[in-house]
Amino acid sequence: MRLLYLYFLVMISLVTAFGQSETEAPDTLHIGYYESPPFVMDAKGTEPEGVSIWLWHRISEELDIPYTLTYMPLDSLLQGLADESIDMSLNPLTITSERSSLFDFSPPYYISNATMLVEASTPLQRGVQFLKSFFSLNFLRAVVALFIVIFVFGFLAWLFERRINPEEFHPGIKGVWSGIWWSAVTMTTVGYGDKSPQSTGGRVVALVWMFTAIIIISGFTASIASSLTVNQLGANRSDVSSFKEDPLATVSGSATADWLKEHFFREVKTYNDLSACEQALAEGEVKAVAYDAPLLTYLAESDSLTRFEVLPLKYNLQLYAFGFAENIPYELRDRISVELLTVTESTDWEILLTEYGLQKE
Repeated sequence: MRLLYLYFLVMISLVTAFGQSETEAPDTLHIGYYESPPFVMDAKGTEPEGVSIWLWHRISEELDIPYTLTYMPLDSLLQGLADESIDMSLNPLTITSERSSLFDFSPPYYISNATMLVEASTPLQRGVQFLKSFFSLNFLRAVVALFIVIFVFGFLAWLFERRINPEEFHPGIKGVWSGIWWSAVTMTTVGYGDKSPQSTGGRVVALVWMFTAIIIISGFTASIASSLTVNQLGANRSDVSSFKEDPLATVSGSATADWLKEHFFREVKTYNDLSACEQALAEGEVKAVAYDAPLLTYLAESDSLTRFEVLPLKYNLQLYAFGFAENIPYELRDRISVELLTVTESTDWEILLTEYGLQKE
């Protein structure tokens, strides 16, 4: 009887201990992070700072949560969350279906997208590109068409004026040139006054040409502007699919790396962090860096040499959140998530985003 009593006592103790381990938070959260400015900026050895660090400090202080921070590459951080060797990630991890099957997420606290970072064009390169755009095939076609119209109206004016007004519209080739000169001066509204139609037919031609020239000049100007704009957009590569044949750099394990692979980009090189991607672009190993827009924008703006520029293109919508290992009790996750929403709805959060050059989505 005594042995049976001891057996039940031991079983009750084990069940109680197991239940407590499932519901109570660990003594200290083991949190991983990697460098992703402006959200996490690490001085390698000192306390990191940035948007996500500030957010977590506010949450941990309010909830009185003890924690330790460990620096690790993105690949290692994701694996650590999956195998529960770390409890949480401070970086703005993009929520994806694959990641959600391995670990949990907090509510999103920032919405972003991916973009491309390329080498900035030099003034000489921009000048050459402008000249190429200006003398494009469409531009040359418009110029040829304009000269044809000028010739037609100049020739018509000469036909009517060559006998009545031979002093201004001379006979022969010289007179044809006079008609072309008059047609060009009239079209551009320069108004030299050295030649003017005297005959009724010549004045009718002049009247028609004046109104026609207004329409032609407007269309010609629009054609030039359109040609330059289209060529400029082409030079800036405003479509992400135009990079499919080029070597691209991105961070290993990132949501952007998965997106590029799923969309059949042929030559994608992955690196441990964004600094390595930047170095590859600077050394000409890749044509562009594909990654999160806030991080690439911060990198380009913080570069004192202005070597890089961010292209105005958007793809792969991203929801940033904290990552939670599945061993963290639901109660603790809920408390962190509720406090996260409280902080991100405050005025302090909006001020912080402004200070770091981020927009509240």
